[in-house]
Amino acid sequence: MNEKRLSALRTTRTALTATVLTFALLAACAAPPPQAPSQPVQPAGQGEAPKPAEPTAPAPGQPKPGGVLRVGTNQDAVGFDPHTTNATASFRILENIYSSLLRFKPNLEIEGDLAESYRAIDATTWEFKLRRNVKFHSGKPLTSADVKYSLERIKDPATKSSRRSQLEPIVAIETPDDYTVIIKTSKPFAPLLAVLADRTNAIVNKDFVEANGGKLDNVADGTGPFKLKEWVPNTRTVLEKNPDYFIPGQPLLDQVIYQPIPDDTARSTAVRTGSVDFIEYAPAKDLELLRNDPNITITGEGNNNVRFLAFNVKVKPFDDPRVRRAIAWAVDREAVLQAAVNGAGTPLYAGPFLPSFWPGLKEPVYKRDLEKAKQLLAEAGYPNGFTAKLKNTPTYSFLGNAGIAVQEQLKEIGINFEIESLEWSVFLKDYLTDRNFEAVVSGYSGFADPHIPIDGTYVTDRQNNFMNYSNPKLDELVAKGAEETDLAKRAEIYREIQKILLEDSPMVFLYAANEYEAMQSYVKGYVHYLNGSHVSFRQVWLDK
Repeated sequence: MNEKRLSALRTTRTALTATVLTFALLAACAAPPPQAPSQPVQPAGQGEAPKPAEPTAPAPGQPKPGGVLRVGTNQDAVGFDPHTTNATASFRILENIYSSLLRFKPNLEIEGDLAESYRAIDATTWEFKLRRNVKFHSGKPLTSADVKYSLERIKDPATKSSRRSQLEPIVAIETPDDYTVIIKTSKPFAPLLAVLADRTNAIVNKDFVEANGGKLDNVADGTGPFKLKEWVPNTRTVLEKNPDYFIPGQPLLDQVIYQPIPDDTARSTAVRTGSVDFIEYAPAKDLELLRNDPNITITGEGNNNVRFLAFNVKVKPFDDPRVRRAIAWAVDREAVLQAAVNGAGTPLYAGPFLPSFWPGLKEPVYKRDLEKAKQLLAEAGYPNGFTAKLKNTPTYSFLGNAGIAVQEQLKEIGINFEIESLEWSVFLKDYLTDRNFEAVVSGYSGFADPHIPIDGTYVTDRQNNFMNYSNPKLDELVAKGAEETDLAKRAEIYREIQKILLEDSPMVFLYAANEYEAMQSYVKGYVHYLNGSHVSFRQVWLDK
């Protein structure tokens, strides 16, 4: 990723620092944690995995092994199969259990993970050389057969993976030896490395999966820095140190214990009183309180995410694009942002990307205009509005509060949304899997390349196209954007895609929220990632 693209990903208040990577938001470390040294950006078509750091004896104030990190999470995991779950709460645990061929740095550059090196043989063929002596938590050595099995498992329709379309261009996976993987695509596929670095495409143990009847809902066997020791639903998830992790000296912690604390105030209180050491989704309403606490460190801010109001376009009246555009004109995004996260984020007046993201639309399209909204409703045959049902969830306050704000705003044009409030796991299944909804407030996050959310969410018949949306022109452009390797040309293609989405409005883009983490001041080495990842837990240590 070049510097121009990297700068586009930064938010306006992201601090630069010359002491860590290109930039990183660190949790007030006395010194950076021991880790594989950062590699320079590789020439197109090749890359190397980070070289393992040699373990050294800790000096006073320096990183030291041991201890338990207690993490207050917003939500409990919803299953442990990395190829089928759609829950961020699951992935933030799974990414510390599993590894992928490649991985992201905090600034979303790509480096090797299980792949020691990688190169493009030609426009449609990539070679990956695996690290040697990598073991799964069960003790079985990792081989190229596991990589092939994992990627083919995702591609297999029987797995019902929502990531299947990401790997659709792959037409062959060859394993000439135990440590070489050759991936062939049907045509040039620009997002391939980003797809392989995504935490959803984790490498699993073929033998372990088969021994468990193909099910990984409650069990795990990865090659990551931590092992799954215990999962008590809605109570705790316990990870323990993997002593055979392939980067010497990592992880430093003995255990990570995740405790779901859905209530924002309770989560803030837990970290302030020391009941937990770290909380995710530090509530924006409590940031000033947390920052004024001398025992608390705050990190984070920028994050690639989208919060939206989406429609089932097969259900009346949302089958009419004029109705959907009317709602797009009626929503006050700044007010929704304020209600959802106390204004800590960016209203999305155009497409599903931040204006600072490299394919983002710079100029606003939908600013609130009630007269336009009413005119479109009248043209669609609803001059007095209508009543419909809105699926919503209180599990994440930034979604629940956004739904309530949208409900109030749309009353001004005669639309009465009756809110059906559902617990998170039921909510996900209801709208995302069963497509049993009329309208829904939800979101997606964690992407580094625009192809991943665009292809999976909006292309006809994709697994995550829960809206039942279809536009052949958009499908054509998405395929073209994936094949184009010139970044400037790709950006233009994705801007055209966004213009189609704004015209068709299968969803109204609301805002992108900043994300913050709060932790006890003795928690060192945590790094905020732009995709919301918690993989830096492998580098965290406790200075106490």
